[in-house]
Amino acid sequence: MPLPKARLAFALAGAALALPAASAAENPSRLSLTVSGGVSLGAYQAGFLYYVLAAAQRNAGRGPALKVATGASAGSVNSLLSLRYACGGLPEDPRESLFARVWLPVGFRDLFRPAEAQALGVFSRRALVESATLVGEEIEAGLPTGCDVLLGVAVTRVTPRQLPLAKGRTTIPRTVEKFALRIQGLGPGRPPRITNYLELDAPDGQAALPEGPDGTVAFEHVRDLLLASAAFPVAFPPQPVRHCMAVTRGHAPPFCPAEAATTALFLDGGVFDNNPLLLAARLAASGLEPRHGRLEVRDAGLSPEAPPPAGVEFAFLSADARTYPEPAGAPASKDPGSLLSLLAAEGGAFVETARAKELDLLLAEYPDVAAGLAYPQRHYPAASEPMAAFFGFFERDFREFDFALGMYEARRYLVRYSIPRFEALSPGGAWVIPGDGRVPAAAAPWRELACLRAVADGAADPAERCAGDDLAQFRALLQTSLDRLWNDCRPAPPREAAASYRGCEPVLSGAPEPRVPGAAPPAAPRGPSESATEYVVRLLSHYGFEWRDMGYGRATPAGTMVGLRRDLSEAGRALAHAQPTLASRGAVAVAADVGADLFYYLPPANAVWALFGRGLELGGGAAVVDSAWLRLGGALTFQSLFSALSSDPSPVALLPVAGLELVPAALGSPFFQASFLARGGYIFRLNGGDTCAGDAGTTIGGCSRPEVEAGAAASLAQILRVQFLFQWYPPARGAPGLWAVVPSMGVQLAF
Repeated sequence: MPLPKARLAFALAGAALALPAASAAENPSRLSLTVSGGVSLGAYQAGFLYYVLAAAQRNAGRGPALKVATGASAGSVNSLLSLRYACGGLPEDPRESLFARVWLPVGFRDLFRPAEAQALGVFSRRALVESATLVGEEIEAGLPTGCDVLLGVAVTRVTPRQLPLAKGRTTIPRTVEKFALRIQGLGPGRPPRITNYLELDAPDGQAALPEGPDGTVAFEHVRDLLLASAAFPVAFPPQPVRHCMAVTRGHAPPFCPAEAATTALFLDGGVFDNNPLLLAARLAASGLEPRHGRLEVRDAGLSPEAPPPAGVEFAFLSADARTYPEPAGAPASKDPGSLLSLLAAEGGAFVETARAKELDLLLAEYPDVAAGLAYPQRHYPAASEPMAAFFGFFERDFREFDFALGMYEARRYLVRYSIPRFEALSPGGAWVIPGDGRVPAAAAPWRELACLRAVADGAADPAERCAGDDLAQFRALLQTSLDRLWNDCRPAPPREAAASYRGCEPVLSGAPEPRVPGAAPPAAPRGPSESATEYVVRLLSHYGFEWRDMGYGRATPAGTMVGLRRDLSEAGRALAHAQPTLASRGAVAVAADVGADLFYYLPPANAVWALFGRGLELGGGAAVVDSAWLRLGGALTFQSLFSALSSDPSPVALLPVAGLELVPAALGSPFFQASFLARGGYIFRLNGGDTCAGDAGTTIGGCSRPEVEAGAAASLAQILRVQFLFQWYPPARGAPGLWAVVPSMGVQLAF
């Protein structure tokens, strides 16, 4: 039975804590790295990996050398970058590294180009292709001749591959595919040799990229594989990848000649396998062998399954690993026994179980690897965390903060766990700690790291290390992160998982929250009805953050949420417009509107309706202010319309009205909205003359006269509309004043 995600994280966190006590007899010479998917938290991972590799470069030979890297989604890109820099040449300025050049520039405005939205994905791949091309250019510029590493990438098939079973009498579907590549440096100025790394003499098909006559794989195919692994569903359309299911038994290389390759559509590898640790364990077990006193890549390809070599340390960098609780979500349903609640709970459990499958299998197949796994955790909330880690794409400052936070967490992990261990295993003097000592004035990430350490750890004077207008945005983000930690930890976390919340110890012990120099007084805690995103936006506004990329400026919290919601709505409309049929356009448009409303509810700007009560009312309204809380509109009511088709003598009248409709967002939700109306008009009798004498003057609609009305309406799911009006017909033309209470019901279309 698969382990729940929380239990897996707890087990792996315990393994990470045990690292300092590892046996001194175990002195790994090689490192295997697995990087999970993380959406915009890829920037945090990039900062973490940059710092770890910078430490390795400045302390050459003191720790294990990276030999194997696997990843899914954003993690596949960061895995390749890690292997590239593990071979050498890491710039001293973090912003000059591919880690920063790939992750920091790409934001929402680069990804969302309305004219390029497709039916299967709203975002443009152009920015990702440009980043992948940047990576390819640097890699093809040459790697050192000693570079010999393995890369594993997980992807998800759009159409499952059918595997025969029971001698072909039935089949089973396979959705996840794993590609393994060997990268060998050939020196400066020469593209490295990239080859499929397959098990030889294997009867089953293995995923392989197209090969040239010499067995090499062009980087353009690697680029397509990375784009596929990062093709998050709905956000990006599936990526076509040319490949083979290569059979090596009885065949000579190349095993996937270009003319034999076929094309299939692939999506984000993190959909069903966000943590390809098992792939890393198998590559280390089957792809590394002792040679010249060290573990090196087997030239003959993967061997049959074997235990991972004792000289390999396995590290797992997960975007979900944290020492504090996740922010509380929306209040739980008041009816936990409802079918919708059950389906939502089961759907969430299914996705978590599927994505954690490899962790489950790792514990079963390689328990020693799982027990000794290096599992760094984040101690402070990242700026990109809200909106399922999509939030970071809205501002470059968010990604820059997360990059610096990644460097901070990497330094913390190395200093507290890894370096003491390796100093004990291999004495040789003190380690050089990147970023310590004098920090160059122009090196922004190092200054941000110094500011963070000064505030969070008391490593220096915060006023000195955090000074400067160039760090104003960073200071606002840092104080916001601290506020979020104290807020999320303040309610006691579940006792059974307390060990995984070590980051809450200062909060629960009553320690004062650190304050960033110059920050405004503390903001109010998160409100009971405030979403995690609304809370973060309010904190940023409180601390003077300026929305530069999105163009919101120093907006109010409500103004920023309205701006975000409208940008998301525009993306949803673009996705709906790109659908091939009218039915699919309507379905996607409704789903997009509901999704936008669930993110942050705004009354629809426009609405039209048809209601039946005392007569037939055809009405509508359009917003007159940006927040859509006030509509200008009117209606035409046909009173006793059907009497004209019978011997009924009731007067037939037409009542046109105009006025205002107040639609308070505070009383609304995606499924219910209350509104209040104030309108006036003039009723016209259409049959039997127009005199107010006698009975005509005491009958509504019996004669033409002014009318005013006020009332309330409620719409359900923006489709069903119920309305109650109080109508007053003042004395006119010798007739007395009349009144009526008019209930009506019908359909509404909001947009």
